[in-house]
Amino acid sequence: MFQAQLVYNPNYYNGVDLMQMRPRLTALRTYKTKDGTLIGLFQGDRGVRPDLDFVIKILIPGLDKKLRPPTHTFWVVDLLLKIPQFRNEVREIVQYYIDYYNRTTPFSSIQERDNYQLETVKEIVARYTHLDQPYTLSLDYVAIIIELFCKNEKIKPDAYMFRNLLLTLKDYIDGKKHYTEVLQAAMPGYR
Repeated sequence: MFQAQLVYNPNYYNGVDLMQMRPRLTALRTYKTKDGTLIGLFQGDRGVRPDLDFVIKILIPGLDKKLRPPTHTFWVVDLLLKIPQFRNEVREIVQYYIDYYNRTTPFSSIQERDNYQLETVKEIVARYTHLDQPYTLSLDYVAIIIELFCKNEKIKPDAYMFRNLLLTLKDYIDGKKHYTEVLQAAMPGYR
C-alpha cells in the first residue's frame, strides 16, 4: 500500500533534524516513528548535571504543526486504550519499563547522551507489534518516549514522578488503582 509523503513544518524540521525556534536550537538527536512523529532531544538546563539534562519535544506531520513537549497523558492514554483488548501485554510492557527504570543509569557524559542509541524499542516493537492500532500512537512512539523519560529522570537523583507514574499504571492494570488516579498521576506537576 502506498503511503503519502509526510510533510512537516519547515520552521521546525529541515529534513534531518528538529529545530526549536526560541531559543534557536537544533535537536541533539531526532527519532522518527512508524507513524511519522518526530521526537527530538534538546539541551536542558535542570538538575545536578544541567549539562546532561535534556528536553523531549515532538513534531507531528503537517505544514502547520508546531514543535511541543509531549505530555505523559499521550502515552498513558494510549496504553489505557489498549488494556481492554491487550491487558496482559500492556502489563508486560509496563513491567518491562519498571524493570528498565530500575536498572538504567543516567548518562555519564555529553557524548554518551548525544550519541545515545535506543535500548528497548526494537525488542518492544518486535514482541508487541500486534498492539499497534489505527487512530492511536504507534508502539515505537510509546517505547521511545518511555525509555527517554526513564533516562531523563535518572539524571535527577531525587526525582520520582515518572517512576511513580509507571507504578500507578501497573497498579491500575492489576485493579489496585482507579482510572482517575492514573490520569491524575500523568498530569504535569502531580506529586
